[in-house]
Amino acid sequence: MPANRAVVAALAALGLALTATACDDAKDSTAAAAAAASSPASPSPTERVASMTGKRLLDKGREAYGKASSLRMTGFVVDEDSGRRTGVQLAADRKGQCQLKADVDGTGQFEILRTEGTTLFRPSTATLTAIRGAAVAERYRDRWFKIPAGSEYSSLGDLCDLAGLTAFGDPNGSWQALAGEPGTVAGRASMGVQLSSTEEGAFTAHLAAEGAMVPLRMEDGWGESAGKKMTLDFTDYDVPVVLPAVPAGSVVDGDLPAKGAA
Repeated sequence: MPANRAVVAALAALGLALTATACDDAKDSTAAAAAAASSPASPSPTERVASMTGKRLLDKGREAYGKASSLRMTGFVVDEDSGRRTGVQLAADRKGQCQLKADVDGTGQFEILRTEGTTLFRPSTATLTAIRGAAVAERYRDRWFKIPAGSEYSSLGDLCDLAGLTAFGDPNGSWQALAGEPGTVAGRASMGVQLSSTEEGAFTAHLAAEGAMVPLRMEDGWGESAGKKMTLDFTDYDVPVVLPAVPAGSVVDGDLPAKGAA
């Protein structure tokens, strides 16, 4: 499917073809005015979106998401194997800048900063203790690690890639789409679309029903089971991402030390 292609919003017109009834005189201006007054109103933006097919919704979501220069994402993901829940807060842009904060149940927190191709990783003391031991955690308390290529943690930088965050960032993905139900997300009118693929599984997306049809929420599953293992909300589209300053003395120029190293 072509990326970011223009989608023509060709919807069935409602009430535009008026049929005169109970009037023999077609030239009677009074009757014409009455017919116009009784005609159905033009559909609202939400009503027009609600009549779109799943494929059209997917295309519109891809188009709007592809034009966004930045966004903020908040929510949670539950690991299928361990059952651990990870809360996430992410701000990222198309230039590759991002800040991610995560809180993993039973492990602790960590933070990622990425800019100009460099990934900095700062685990909390609890997280560093869990993955490298108490001695390493004490020595490297509150330090940032500059993650090199080839590190077991180098893939953390991939979390900053907007194209990989949602199905709408993948123009060539083999997603099947079915129109869902209208609703609201954080007070904004939305339209649901059910997505599925053999590789990724099933998800429910909620697109903005008015204005640019960007994703407002992504959930795992469909229907009553949706959102049990993942709910991610998307806000602050096109708001510039400003990263915090990192003191040079707090950066370790290299990978995390081996477990138990002093």
